[in-house]
Amino acid sequence: MINFKNVNEEKLSLIAKKLASLLFKGSIVLLYGDLGSGKTTFTRYLVEGLGGDAYQVTSPTFTIVNEYDARLKVYHVDLFRLESEEVEEFPLQEYVEGEGVCVIEWPEKMEFYKPESFFMVKLEFVEELRRNVEVEGVGKKYEEILRRGEFFDKI
Repeated sequence: MINFKNVNEEKLSLIAKKLASLLFKGSIVLLYGDLGSGKTTFTRYLVEGLGGDAYQVTSPTFTIVNEYDARLKVYHVDLFRLESEEVEEFPLQEYVEGEGVCVIEWPEKMEFYKPESFFMVKLEFVEELRRNVEVEGVGKKYEEILRRGEFFDKI
């Protein structure tokens, strides 16, 4: 687990882009944080780090899923508005087990299904333009990828 304290938006961008450099076909990124903590902003920089257009990234709160073209296709899922029975009926596995990268906001709502391995990013609001960020690899493959090299040493 790697912790960053009192991160501004520039540093948030660097963290997301560094994580993007580690993503592979079938990667899963679970984003935790309160409303306004920066989950969609983090996704915007992640997509940019994958070579996609950051300006296309918007919150999928009403559409549930947005797709972005990049080096790897990005499926940006937001479960916030769904009730637990709607989450259960939602074809989440299609995205999680797809060929691209699946980024999920509000994964707390995935009571019925939680992948075994993923990157977990926790965003905590500190003040208007500052966040605490925690990045963790869950599962052997993701732990190894995160540990490899000096991934976050240069941030």
